[in-house]
Amino acid sequence: MASSWRSSRLWIDNAPSVGVIAISVVALSMGWQMFTGRLIERTDRARAAAGEVARIWGGPLLQPQPEVRWRRADAATVELEQGELEKTSVDVSLDVDYRRRGITEYPGYDAQVAGTYQFKNPSPEAAFVAFTIGLPAERSALMLRDLTLLVDGKEDPSRTEYAADRVAWRGRVDGGRTARFALAYRARGLSRFGYRFVSEAGEGAAARPVSGFRMQVRVRNLRGAVDYPVGSMAPTSISDADGARLFVWDVDRILTSFNIGLELPDRSDLSAAIGRLIHNAPFFYLMFAAALTLSLSSVRRRARALHVGGLSAAYFLYFPLAAYLSAYLAWPLACGLALGGISAVVLLHVARFIGARAAGRAGLCLLFFLATPAVAYLLPEHTGLILVLIGFVALATGLRYLGDTAREILDEDPPASGEEAA
Repeated sequence: MASSWRSSRLWIDNAPSVGVIAISVVALSMGWQMFTGRLIERTDRARAAAGEVARIWGGPLLQPQPEVRWRRADAATVELEQGELEKTSVDVSLDVDYRRRGITEYPGYDAQVAGTYQFKNPSPEAAFVAFTIGLPAERSALMLRDLTLLVDGKEDPSRTEYAADRVAWRGRVDGGRTARFALAYRARGLSRFGYRFVSEAGEGAAARPVSGFRMQVRVRNLRGAVDYPVGSMAPTSISDADGARLFVWDVDRILTSFNIGLELPDRSDLSAAIGRLIHNAPFFYLMFAAALTLSLSSVRRRARALHVGGLSAAYFLYFPLAAYLSAYLAWPLACGLALGGISAVVLLHVARFIGARAAGRAGLCLLFFLATPAVAYLLPEHTGLILVLIGFVALATGLRYLGDTAREILDEDPPASGEEAA
């Protein structure tokens, strides 16, 4: 009888708060839905501007492997047969410079490329050689600086042709001699950098094996981990040196259908992560509001309902505040400032009008049901793990609260003599 009376009293005591929570979840969901629509609209505009960003900053760079063709100078035919480079050495430096348009961030970079190539005339007689190397970007996004092709250590302008898609040299190489070609340029790129062995049509493997190939790429100012596009050759070694990440491909001889590629980390998925977080925000809000109601159980019911309503508005405000700050600041700083500001408002309010102990409990509610989901969704590679771990901690905390409550009930309502005997 006492248990039934206590249960009905619990419902009556929390009825105003439950009503406020029900109204709040409807109002907040409508507000979040409207804000999500605005966010999607801004994201679509930023994505539509990606082509404009590429035209300003430059697109992804993909440097092709050179092609060598030759014939003996005294040959009866003018047809050239395909030759093989004896050695290839490519040194690339990428200085990453992130570009922001609204909430979307683009990983631009300044590339410095230097490649040296050796071709040995396989004939004891002089040969006519055509060395051709493609340029790393489409014509619409091509912007190379300090472009030079050296042949045996010097420029040969009379035999060198610079076109919109390639650089070519044609000349004689004495019998058995090794010709050395050195290509160098600076360029601006976006998102990806690669080196191409396979033809643009992607039909099978490279035409001939590649011998003595070594390529190293130094990447500076990274924010996160580098990824590799599908169909890319993994580096033979990765290390850190002088504040840069060094990727090395070093093979003696290779015939491959893969290219080399690096995908720079970015935060272009930030708006999508915030969208997923806002989509699930009503569920996290319900848990926050329920935990907050229990945390404020010492407050009179009407005052408790008012406090829950006001703090619900503070909970709602975090999401638009974090999203709009992200348009001006790096996302960790923006989300941290938004969370710090909302937490300060909530804790100061609870501490002033209720008490320090209640403020500590409200802080735990914010940690479990606002800070943790925000961090989890903004780190998509760890979302599941973070939510499971904080769920475990929340379960342990809730079980302790339930245990203390059950102990208080037992102390207030001792068992009847028959139950005690049983």
